[in-house]
Amino acid sequence: MPVFEYRTPLKASPQQVFDFILSPANLQAIAPPESNFVYVDPPQLIVLGTHLLCKIQAYGMVQQMKYEIVEMDPPHRYRENLVEGALKKWQHDYIVDAAPEGAAVLTNRIEFEPPGGMMGLIVTADRIMEALEDGFYHRSLALKKVFG
Repeated sequence: MPVFEYRTPLKASPQQVFDFILSPANLQAIAPPESNFVYVDPPQLIVLGTHLLCKIQAYGMVQQMKYEIVEMDPPHRYRENLVEGALKKWQHDYIVDAAPEGAAVLTNRIEFEPPGGMMGLIVTADRIMEALEDGFYHRSLALKKVFG
């Protein structure tokens, strides 16, 4: 199963970073504009058991996906799993580690399985990896602006 990881060092405490990524509004704000990523009726803060419905522009069409927060270990990590969507599997870990001088490193670790059928011929693991690399590069730059 493909695994994608992206690490972003930030000039903020682990608690500040964790608090930031618990807000769906913040996650939406750092998404690449071309993705048209939007949460539908999100809560103010993510907690264990939260269900998140989002829409995203991908591969020429708007996709709707539903996630559930299945693990929570503040201020170190939380995990979202895909409940409904085009992919067979999506498990996204948001991991915040302490770094020297009071800084933090945010690691996004995603384990996924591409869709099957005809869609799987177009939306391959390699294409998903490329899209994730582009998207998390944008998010990394946005986070560095937020945290200086």
